[in-house]
Amino acid sequence: MILVTGFEPFGGLARNPTGEIARALGGAVLPVDYRRVGPALDALLARGPKAVLLLGLAVGRARISLERVAINFRDGQRPDNAGALPDRSEVVAGGPDAYFSTLPLDALHAALASDGLPVEYSLSAGGYLCNAAFYLARNKLLGRAPCGFVHMPPTPDLACAAEPLPYETQLRAVQRMVEVIGGVA
Repeated sequence: MILVTGFEPFGGLARNPTGEIARALGGAVLPVDYRRVGPALDALLARGPKAVLLLGLAVGRARISLERVAINFRDGQRPDNAGALPDRSEVVAGGPDAYFSTLPLDALHAALASDGLPVEYSLSAGGYLCNAAFYLARNKLLGRAPCGFVHMPPTPDLACAAEPLPYETQLRAVQRMVEVIGGVA
């Protein structure tokens, strides 16, 4: 089983397409809550997935962003859904500074680009909950299964990007990524 996760709506948005995509593919929706995201991931990873594809919404991006690195640091200006601000602390006390994605990023990029989808590499998943989830999952798995994070652009109804990507296109892109990951995991 390839576990696909997305997030619940956050920051006043009415919806988060990543959670809807995860649900559509039999995956799970993670809470946008620093205290709850770790236990939610622990329960999902205990099922022993063959690979993990974490998705998050990047409201200011117009491309599907394949994240290379998760950093052991919480940072940002936006509170989570419980009202907690990132406290500029380590995601895992005493953990490594960073983890690299273990997904086949070059194969994912090539597949999406050949399908005519807007795709790019991105250095890090940032400092918000997307990064925290990515770091926690990599830390928990420690190489037992490929794991990585992909930021998705907003859908047209969210009206927060100059070049949104329709939900159906995003769903097709994630299905394609699952196919590629399944071929190597």
